[in-house]
Amino acid sequence: MSTLLPLIFQLLFLMVLGFFLRKKRIIDDRIQKGLSEILLKAVLPFSILMSSNFDYSYDFVKAMIAVAGAAACYYIFGLSAVHFISGKLNIDRKERVVMIMVTIFANTGFMGFPIMDALGGEAGVLLASVYNLVFNAFFYTYGVASFSGKKITPQNLVMNMVTLSSIVAIIIFVSPFRIPSIIGNTFSVVADMATPLAMIIVGSSLATVDARKLISDKKSFLSATVRMVVFPAIMLLAVMIVRLRFYMMPVTAMAIVIMTSLPSGLLNVVLSEQHDCAPKFCVRTVFLTYIYMLLVLPVMMMLCTYLFSW
Repeated sequence: MSTLLPLIFQLLFLMVLGFFLRKKRIIDDRIQKGLSEILLKAVLPFSILMSSNFDYSYDFVKAMIAVAGAAACYYIFGLSAVHFISGKLNIDRKERVVMIMVTIFANTGFMGFPIMDALGGEAGVLLASVYNLVFNAFFYTYGVASFSGKKITPQNLVMNMVTLSSIVAIIIFVSPFRIPSIIGNTFSVVADMATPLAMIIVGSSLATVDARKLISDKKSFLSATVRMVVFPAIMLLAVMIVRLRFYMMPVTAMAIVIMTSLPSGLLNVVLSEQHDCAPKFCVRTVFLTYIYMLLVLPVMMMLCTYLFSW
């Protein structure tokens, strides 16, 4: 706990910094888009690659399988539940698609990797990359098809830098090969930028939101509450029950819970605008989850540290 509180303070400070940089117009839309591109296409891939550079162990392979299984169960049962709930509501088809997407698909790459790096180091990032691969399998098939109404090819599933680097990192970890120190140290310099960049971008994004409009939308409030409160609580309870019967490393339990506790992915906004699928509703809901995040994520981090320390 003594190491977690400074970490939470650092993350909040970086978000506040991004907020004020946006308010002072030091960061604008063009700069924020550029920072996001740098993070996704340059910094995160190096962070993921470096996560594979520690000693192989059979226990950690089991941890990777556990994370993949937990993520798959979450997406299967989560999609089924939200499909059922949204079908009972008086909303049109486009709003229903957005409600399902923003409730189920979190920002596992953009925020998940830096936060798991801060909490669990290289092991945390590698487990986050496994969770994110399952995310990609569902998002780039079911998710993209829901927004566009088109079938998705395997090429769409794997042809992005985060997915490719995740696959390479897993291959490196299970092989006898390790990245040489002279190369690894250089990669680490780039990888260390992930957390500051991600949190500054999130803070900058929050600065553009009108909080009064967020609160007045009941559908957005419902979706954000399920995304940020209900699903994380269910996953936390499920992991606690499993750990009563089976051994699970603390970093494994933490990865499963934290990756399920993240705010909605910004890719939802991009696709909703691209396909004219209730984009205003999508923006309101996604950013409301970021408001929730300011309270929920520190609480979940503290609970995980307390409950999974054994």
